[in-house]
Amino acid sequence: MAEEPSGPYLKYALFCNDTSEGDDGDLSLNGIVDLYELPAPDGSEDTSDPVLATVDFNLAFCIGGAEPGDHYLFVTLKTPGIPLETPPAQKVEWEEGILFQRWIKTFRIPVQKPGIHSAAILFDGIPLGEATFLVRYTPKPA
Repeated sequence: MAEEPSGPYLKYALFCNDTSEGDDGDLSLNGIVDLYELPAPDGSEDTSDPVLATVDFNLAFCIGGAEPGDHYLFVTLKTPGIPLETPPAQKVEWEEGILFQRWIKTFRIPVQKPGIHSAAILFDGIPLGEATFLVRYTPKPA
């Protein structure tokens, strides 16, 4: 049997297009995003605007193993290009007997360059992990 981690840990984290929760509490993650393709630039783009596209994705993640009490959740986006504004940490109350909590946060992400785009998840200042997706130009047909 696998041993449970001591302290907070990230159970899962991923980007998706949509989420829904059934009456029974089952969470559905629809359109999981691990790759986002853009048309290759043709040279006529506005070079004064570094944003190639803007995408709206949900970040679904789950944290387990926290001690009861007040904590701070911090999620920051890391993307190629000009750094994005970082939102403030969110205060989280973890009640006695809670095994895990899940969150769904919606992000409008300005895509500036191809490459790995990620959301780093920190809990009480401790990095727990991240979710990523790759942006690339659509390959030209052979």
